[in-house]
Amino acid sequence: MKYAIGSTVGERGQITIEKEIREKLDVRPKDIAVQHVEDGRLVVTFLKQPGPHMRSLAGVLGPPPRRPDPGKSWDELVEEAAAAEYLADQRRASGETDDDDE
Repeated sequence: MKYAIGSTVGERGQITIEKEIREKLDVRPKDIAVQHVEDGRLVVTFLKQPGPHMRSLAGVLGPPPRRPDPGKSWDELVEEAAAAEYLADQRRASGETDDDDE
């Protein structure tokens, strides 16, 4: 069966892909239509919608870092970070873990 079915272009430039063609090409909602012009004709290639993990790397490295308190100076922030690191080193050296605080 040849697929030569006419469609009218809507006001927003949209056309409807006829059911027979969608079925033959296995075109589904959310598939991506990649369009280009070749020899004066519109060529459309359909790609399957990637899963959410393929479109974004958000969260791959864990939660975003905590934003510093805007009311503190840079020196105060550095001092707090150094103190926290020092205390963590001391706990590790003495064999304590963060779970021991509970």
